[in-house]
Amino acid sequence: MSDYIQKCLTLALRAVMWAGVCTALNIGLLYFSQLLFGFYLKTPMGPDFIASNPELMDTIAQLTDMGFEQLSITLTLTTFVACLGILAVCKLFFLARYIAPMGNVGRAITFILPFSAVAAMLLPESVPAGGWEIACALSVFPTLVMFNICFTIVDELLPEVDELTALFQKNDDSGKRFNGRR
Repeated sequence: MSDYIQKCLTLALRAVMWAGVCTALNIGLLYFSQLLFGFYLKTPMGPDFIASNPELMDTIAQLTDMGFEQLSITLTLTTFVACLGILAVCKLFFLARYIAPMGNVGRAITFILPFSAVAAMLLPESVPAGGWEIACALSVFPTLVMFNICFTIVDELLPEVDELTALFQKNDDSGKRFNGRR
């Protein structure tokens, strides 16, 4: 088995494991948030909040009816696809070179909110988010968890534009740089 295929399979297995962990943690976070929100609604301010935010209460009821398990799976897959797509474009056009030295914390601080916004825009119609703000808030945690595995996949498996053009050149050393890169 070639090294590239083995690397692809290893990264795919890691991505599946991270997606499972992300889904499980997101389910727990949503149930915990529901518990805290229930406590808040029992305070003296709770009925006032319900009366002043009927659209938000409708959205929360629809999300609860959807089931946190299904919601978490949808959020995880959507953020995975969004992160992978954006980072693939960044890698192709040499931007990943500037993202890599930031480290995990720097990348998280810099890119999680913009990537969450893109993931929120990509959420399917089946998710009753109620508005862009709620969809963005729902996608922050899965984006935080899935961002680094997506960056690793893109950084290790995808070429940049100059490497692609080198593959299609006719001279003898055209593929040496790409194949011996990692």
